[in-house]
Order: sequence, then C-alpha cells, then structure tokens
Amino acid sequence: MLMDKTYQIIWADDEIDSLLDKTSKELFSKQHIDVIKCNNAAMLEEKLKNVSHRIDAVIVDASFTARDFTPSDERDVSGLRRSMRIREKYDYLPFYLYTQRVNLSDLMDEDELAYFKYNNAIFFKSNGPRPLLERIKNDVDKINSVEFQIDNQYKKELNYFLVFDKQCKAKSYNLIRELLIQSREGSLTNTESYFNRFRTEILDNMNAVSAQFGIVPENLSLNNFSRFLCSKANGYNLNEEVLPKALHMLMQYVVEMVQDGSHKGPNLQYGVHQFVSERSDTLIIRSLLFAITELVSWFISYIEKNTDKQQNMSNWQKQDEGIIEKDEKGYCHIGKDYSVLLKNMDLVGKKVKITNFIPNTSSATKKYYPLFVREEDFQVID
Repeated sequence: MLMDKTYQIIWADDEIDSLLDKTSKELFSKQHIDVIKCNNAAMLEEKLKNVSHRIDAVIVDASFTARDFTPSDERDVSGLRRSMRIREKYDYLPFYLYTQRVNLSDLMDEDELAYFKYNNAIFFKSNGPRPLLERIKNDVDKINSVEFQIDNQYKKELNYFLVFDKQCKAKSYNLIRELLIQSREGSLTNTESYFNRFRTEILDNMNAVSAQFGIVPENLSLNNFSRFLCSKANGYNLNEEVLPKALHMLMQYVVEMVQDGSHKGPNLQYGVHQFVSERSDTLIIRSLLFAITELVSWFISYIEKNTDKQQNMSNWQKQDEGIIEKDEKGYCHIGKDYSVLLKNMDLVGKKVKITNFIPNTSSATKKYYPLFVREEDFQVID
C-alpha cells in the first residue's frame, strides 16, 4: 500500500504558535503537511540552510521582524524584506504571503510585492489556511512533475523547436518534448519508430528550410545536405563553412543513424532498426535526441543571423560537371571534360593517358564522373 505524500513547509510568522493551534494542526495533519516553525526571517534563513530533508514551500507573514523573537509591531516589514532577499537564493522554492493585512501598499512598494502578485501568491488569514494549503499542494505537485521539470530545464532548447516548427509547419516540438519526458521517466518504448519521425519532422525540414534561405542548393538529398553543411559535398565549393567543425561528426552521425534506422532489411549498412527493436534499446534514441537538439539549436541561431537568401547563395558555387576534388582515398573523380586535379596540374587540353582506374558504378553520379583515378596513374603524352 502506497503511503500518502507528505509536504514539507517552513512557516515564518511572529505569531506562529498561536496560528498553529489544535484545530490548525489537525487540518495540516489531514492534508499531510509538516510544518517547521520560525518566528523571524533570521530563523527562516537558518532552517533553509540546515534542514536535512527536502523543503517544498515557504509561508511568510507580511508584518514580522528580521531578527526579534517576540511579536512585532504590525507595521514592521523587515522580516518580509529579508525573506525576499533569501528567496533569491532559493528561487526553486515557491513562497507564499499569508497575512491579516488587506492593504499592503501602505507598508511596501509595489515592486517589493511583485513576486507575490505575479504568482497570485497572496492569501489572507481571514479566509483560514485551507485555500493556501490546497494551493501549496497543487503547486508542489506541479513543480515535482516531470513535465514541469523538462519545460524549465530545456526551456531555451524547446523554444528553438517552436521557432523551427513555425519555419516549416512541422511538429518537432511535440516530438522532442515527448521524448525528453519519457527519457526522464524511463518510459521510452518502441524506439525504432522514432527514426523515421526524426527524419521527416526534423532533418528533411531542416534541409528544406536551408534551401529556402539559400543556405544550401535546392533538391539536395539528405545525405548530400549533411555533406554540404560539413563542406564535403561533391560538386560545390564553399567560401566559408556553414556548420561549425565541432558539429560535423554530430551531423554525420545523426544523418547516417536516422537514415539507416528508418529502414528494415538485411542489406543495410548498420542494421540500426533491427538492433534497437531486438534489444528494446533506448540509448541510441537518447543519443540522437540530444544530438538533434544540439543541431536544431545551432540551426535556428544560424538562420536568424543569415536571412538574406542572395547573400547566403553567394557563399557557395556549383562546380562544373566532372570537376570533383580528390577524395579521402586519394582518387580523383574524372568527368567527361576534366577534373580539378588535371586543371591544377596544368594538363587541360593536353593528351593524358590513364594507366589504371576504377569505374564509378553509382547511377546517380557516374554521368558526371565515370572514373576514379589516382594521381600516379596519369601519364602525359607528348
């Protein structure tokens, strides 16, 4: 049988002993609320520093002292002022004002009461403690909820997804928030289904928005989009890098894993979908969740600073067909006219014999560069 949840609060009031009479204590007990009593603000600060268990909320009076232990003058608000300074150190705790005084403006400036007014956290003793206690319980339950914690911890990041969705009419915010909550709860299931959603809701739309702003050429495949951002796209030269180098591997990881994980079958490069499904694995999706969050955070910041389409397009130039840089394996991509290597070697227009080559079998690119040739396999014919 589950035990009822207990709420731990600190209550600072110079008349706390009379307020917590037998009737009030019975009410607090029924509401499962434990109270730590304080007579002044100095005691409140001491309790907050030294109490060993969790504190959920703080109640303060309007008229009480900062240090005295005896009931104070009803116009003394030094305790409340000190409490507000203390609250700044404990901004994760909700504070509530519980007072007999209906008109507080004759004692304090409006800005001094702003916290309580903004949070609708002023309660009057004439109404009894029940409304205040119900409010505290509701607020504490909300603060301790996973949804509240995620919305606050990732407020900036989630806002990037809201902006992203406005750009492309997507639903990435709901997807990312849902996954963050489930990840925190430990309730992630059927994670293989998220690969396709990552691709369609986020990566494809990132590609489309980039093209819309002229950051990348139109109609790039997702793989070529990734290569372009990482300054590795065949057929294009970039004046300045778009994606910071620190994110290159992250972008390549996300695209390759999402592309692979979006499909089933025996001939996939990594078999991510099958692996995740068979093992009920959640760690890969979590890694992609945070990697994508990093990429979208960068992306929104970038497009906000680079809105001029023509200027963005001037950052890249399409190479002539067949003019492809030497790849990481040392092969030059040779097209029907010439290659960058031949041009750099001042061999354009001269007779060149290729002594060895590998044919390009890719249907998508072989019309542009049908041969892969190493530099040492060129011979100039006089």
